[in-house]
Amino acid sequence: MGGHNNHNEVRTMTANQTDQASKSSQTSRFSNPMDWKAIDRFILLGSLVLLAPLLFAISILVVLWVAPSFLNSQVAYALTTLYAAHVLVMLGFIAVALKKRHKQEDWPMFENFIVGSFTAVVMLSGYATGSHFSEGLLLLFLGVNITSALAHVKKIRFLFWCVVTALVCLGINDLFGWLEHAPLLERSLYQPDGTPHILWWVVQAVMALILSALIYLCLLAVGRWVERENLYREMSTIDGLTRLTNRSSFIKRGDEELARLQRLPSDPSPTLACIMLDLDHFKSINDTWGHHAGDEVLVVASKIMMDNARQYDEVGRYGGEEFAILLPSVDLALAEKIAERLRKKISEAVVKVDGKAIQFTASLGVASFPSEGLENMNDLLKAADAALYEAKEGGRNQVVTAKRRA
Repeated sequence: MGGHNNHNEVRTMTANQTDQASKSSQTSRFSNPMDWKAIDRFILLGSLVLLAPLLFAISILVVLWVAPSFLNSQVAYALTTLYAAHVLVMLGFIAVALKKRHKQEDWPMFENFIVGSFTAVVMLSGYATGSHFSEGLLLLFLGVNITSALAHVKKIRFLFWCVVTALVCLGINDLFGWLEHAPLLERSLYQPDGTPHILWWVVQAVMALILSALIYLCLLAVGRWVERENLYREMSTIDGLTRLTNRSSFIKRGDEELARLQRLPSDPSPTLACIMLDLDHFKSINDTWGHHAGDEVLVVASKIMMDNARQYDEVGRYGGEEFAILLPSVDLALAEKIAERLRKKISEAVVKVDGKAIQFTASLGVASFPSEGLENMNDLLKAADAALYEAKEGGRNQVVTAKRRA
């Protein structure tokens, strides 16, 4: 059991990442929006949604001013009026939400307007410009990604199917020509030689600005999702204080190892040893020096076990001050020597808390598989625990091996 193992390195990296994320959250001027209450997320989302109609309106007004012959003025003014109305209504919702946020957590009506109005504006703009299968679809895709992070997914899913239906209808219309295609455009944006007009570049630049902003926000949202997924995975498998595998994950690993052993040939006989370790008189450490001292003792003991674990060993916090170590391909005699080495290292350790040195000891129980009467991981743990109990009853600070049944 010598040297650092991969589990130790992974846990150290994860701990560092968690600490950095915590420090970043504390020093950052703004917390992550996904951690806000619902109404605050809607205020942010509503502010972002304003970006699309505002830039759409600006681009239409620029084209009307520079080259009005390219646009159908009636449609252009109608769309600009619609965009302006959307912006004003959204600003009104935001203003009311800023007052409501002090008294309530959620406001479903505001959320419905945000997601519904954004979908309607993008779909209508895509139809008016004939770009519903390119920029329009991309805008909706990015909008769904951002909105899913800040709003209720069920509403986004419903609107998604509405959009799919609308796109199918627009595609059929393009095929049969029931409605005018791209009614906003009075003439083609391409010149006779096939090159795009300068206005085409202006429109594309505006679209690129919107898409760039949305892509950046998507990256932030996806990054946060990944962060949370990693954090939840860590919380479900690793003990927060000691950075060791938690009890359920330890037992799962043990079950996997036993299943692997049972598939291996019986000659030479594969083995799996388990060490149960309990810190002696731990309650008195907490009572005498305080719980912060007890926590430091747990951390130091965990580090000793991890520093002496092999790459494929598993070290877990079984509960409280009790730990378990899984040793694949180790028989009972070797496991006893390993346990004795751990006992000695722990008894030699010194923990300094508040300027005072604390020493502590541990009792250890050892069992191994295969052994008569042991059929599964639960049996192996019970055998090691029974040996540990015997070590505690026999005076502590010692190693006891499980008795083999005749």
